[in-house]
Amino acid sequence: MLHVVVTMMVKEGRMEEFQGLCRELRPKVLAEPGCLAYDYTRDLAGPFGGRGLEPNRVTLLERWESLEALKVHLTAKHLKETGARMAELRASVEVRCTEPIF
Repeated sequence: MLHVVVTMMVKEGRMEEFQGLCRELRPKVLAEPGCLAYDYTRDLAGPFGGRGLEPNRVTLLERWESLEALKVHLTAKHLKETGARMAELRASVEVRCTEPIF
């Protein structure tokens, strides 16, 4: 099993449009073989302090059964098409792939 953490900053004034594309893409990805989770999240004021809230930050938390399933996902037509539209709405993106320690 592996996780993908995608941190995106959405361009000012484009969040509603960006979220619409997220809603469009999510069920298609969840239907892919090997996808265990595909959750878009936003900052929340929690009890931890530290970094301030970023209203334009969206974090995508993905969980996949295998690296092979993730590789197939990256070739999916719906990801390429919707992803290209999403890229136009983002100011930045950072992607990390992780695996459980135990």
